[in-house]
Amino acid sequence: MKRKIGSVFLSVAVTAAVALAGCANNTGSNSEGESGSKTVTLKVWGDQGNQATTEKGFKEINEVFMKKNPEIQIDYQYTGKEEVIDTAVKSNSLPDVFFVQGNKTPKMKMYVDSGSLLPLNDYKLETSRYSKEAIEYGTIDGKLYTSPPSFMDSQLMYYNKDLFKKYGLEVPKNFDEFVKVVDTLKSKGITPIAMPGKDTWSRLWIAFSLLPALGNDAIERINNGQGDFSDPSIIKTFQTIRDFADQGYFSKDLGSVDTAGAQLAFTNGKAAMIADGTWNNTTYESSMSNVGRFYIPGTDGKKTAPQSLSNLMTYAVSANTKHPKEAAEYIKFLASQEAQQIFATETGAVPIIDDIKPKDEGVKELAAYDVLGHNIYTVLTTVSTDQVKLTDIFLEDVMPKLLTGEITGQEAAQILNKALAKTK
Repeated sequence: MKRKIGSVFLSVAVTAAVALAGCANNTGSNSEGESGSKTVTLKVWGDQGNQATTEKGFKEINEVFMKKNPEIQIDYQYTGKEEVIDTAVKSNSLPDVFFVQGNKTPKMKMYVDSGSLLPLNDYKLETSRYSKEAIEYGTIDGKLYTSPPSFMDSQLMYYNKDLFKKYGLEVPKNFDEFVKVVDTLKSKGITPIAMPGKDTWSRLWIAFSLLPALGNDAIERINNGQGDFSDPSIIKTFQTIRDFADQGYFSKDLGSVDTAGAQLAFTNGKAAMIADGTWNNTTYESSMSNVGRFYIPGTDGKKTAPQSLSNLMTYAVSANTKHPKEAAEYIKFLASQEAQQIFATETGAVPIIDDIKPKDEGVKELAAYDVLGHNIYTVLTTVSTDQVKLTDIFLEDVMPKLLTGEITGQEAAQILNKALAKTK
C-alpha cells in the first residue's frame, strides 16, 4: 500500500519574444469536420524545461484523448517556460491550457489574483483518488485551478554500483556510514559526489537530500511557525555541506561545473555519486547499467525522502479560453487513472496514488524510503513574504557561500534567521 503523503524544478534555450510570437490569438480554434460537425482545437503549452522527460508520455496521452474525443484536437507545444507564461499572463495571450506548478511556488496564486485562471470546481473533476495535500496543491481560496498532482519529486543519491563494489562499499545504513563512504572514495582518488556548483538550482539537491535526513523535525517546526534555523540539526546540515566542500568530497573547481558536466562525470565513472532528482532517473538509466539509488539515512538510520508534489501533469485553463468545456475535458483526462498510467509507464515518474503501477524495479527503488519529509524549498516558500523571500536568499546567498567556504553552518543559519525575523 502506498504511504500517505506527509505535509509539506532543466532546459532548452528559447526567449520569451520568440515563444510569444504570433500569440495575438493564442486560444484554440473551431473548424468543420468531414461530417460537418464542429472540431475544436485546443492550444496547450507543455513544460519546455521537462520536454525530454514528458514528451513521450504526452504524445500518447494526447493521441488517446483525441481518439476518445474526436471533436477536440490538441495542438501541444513545448512553449511553456515560467517567464514565457508570466509574459503571456501580463499580455493576456495565454493558450487554452498550460502547465502550472501549483502551490510549490507563489506563481499560481498570482495568476489567480490577476484573473487569468478558470476555476474548475463546476466541471466535475473526479478527485476522490487524491490526498488532501494533492487537492490543496491546486487550490486557491477554496477553488481548484489545476489537475491535481499524481506523482512526486524527490532528491536522493544516485550511485555507481561498480565503484562501490570495487572499493568494498555498501549503501550506508546511517549517516555516519554515509560519511565513511565519501571519505573512503576520496582516499581512493575517486570524486565522491559530482557537484554542479555553477547551477543555481542543481547545486541545491545535496541540501534538499541532507536536511530531511538530519533535521526534518526542526524544518517542520519552522514550517509551523514554531522554530527557526538555529536548531543544532540544521546547523549541522549546513556545516556538513561546508565540510564536504572543504575536504574535497565534491567536484574539483565546482564553481565552474554545470549540471551537464556533473552528470557526465557521474555517468563516466569519474564520480561515484550525484545528488539529483527522481525526475532524472531515466537520464541515468539510459546512460549506465550500474546505477543505484538511495536516500541519505539519518543518524538513526531512518531514510526520509524530501517530498515535493510533481507538476509534470498539473495543468490549468486560461480564464479567456473560448472553449472552457473542452479545455476542462482535457484537464479531466489528465486527472484520470488511464492518463496517469500512460505517463507512469512512458516516463518512469514516481506515483503517489495506489492504482498507478510503477514502471519498473528502478522506480520502486526511488520509493524505497521510510517516511516522507519536508522539502526545504516548500518550507522556505511558506515562511517567505512578498518583501522577504527566503527562497532567493537560500538559492543565491547561503548555498553558494557554503560551497565556496565563505560561511560556516552557524553563519548560514544566522543569515536565514535574520531574514525570517523580518517576516514576522
